Amino acid sequence: MRAWILLLAASLCTCAPATDQTKSADVDDDSDHHLRSLEDVAGRWRVVSLNGEALPVRAEKPFIAISSDAIGGSIGCNAFGGLALLSEGRIAVHSWGGDAMGCTGRLNEQEQAISELFLGNPQVHYENGQLEIRSSGHRLTLARTGRPNGSELSPDPMRIPVAGPISQQLEGTRWTIRSIDGETVSSSPTDRHLRFSQDSWQGLASCATLFGIFDTRADRLLVKDEIASTEQNCSDEYVVLDDAFADLMRSDPRYLVGPNGELIIAGGGHVLKGNAAR
Repeated sequence: MRAWILLLAASLCTCAPATDQTKSADVDDDSDHHLRSLEDVAGRWRVVSLNGEALPVRAEKPFIAISSDAIGGSIGCNAFGGLALLSEGRIAVHSWGGDAMGCTGRLNEQEQAISELFLGNPQVHYENGQLEIRSSGHRLTLARTGRPNGSELSPDPMRIPVAGPISQQLEGTRWTIRSIDGETVSSSPTDRHLRFSQDSWQGLASCATLFGIFDTRADRLLVKDEIASTEQNCSDEYVVLDDAFADLMRSDPRYLVGPNGELIIAGGGHVLKGNAAR
């Protein structure tokens, strides 16, 4: 993953507070596309409407900026954004946040709707030159206004500098699982973890400890053979989360490691969010 460069800083200054090797879709065509990564739609987009309501244009806002690993923007008050990963036509975000300028009225409601949309693992659809992002009862329609020009856009709302490329290597890493599909129920809340050794992995998300063999290719986590687990007497709510964890890991999910120890794994209709263990 390329380092985030501060190209978007100028756009946000007034509000400051490993991809698939398959050929990317050409989003210049006015037809439906299966988007393979955020690089397919990287650039700057004007917000046409939110939940069917047209948003007024104020200077260069409202806009959304997309890079290969992040999404951010502003609709006229606060800057917002976070780490982002596209998997199976859906966006998963980590550490979504922004400024805290205390917007009032309609702007505050619209910012809240956008936050709920992106935190809802939204679907992405491109057609007739427009990008539509929808989830959680919200719908965002965008029209392109610009593409990256030799540099990465950086929609990080806090504009945290990164010294160099971030390693996407999983071997020898340990992570604290924060949530799966937004849920955090666990019989061992202080021991939720995901650990990768040379070729094996193990993780405890809710009740049972799962383990197996893995490999990686580009930005995909490939779990080999069957997933084994410890046998624990778990209540139904824990079993549901353990099953979601297993379904995620066996789906050959995409993964992304962020510049501040963030981890996103997304696939099979599930999303795991974690942070580097200390």
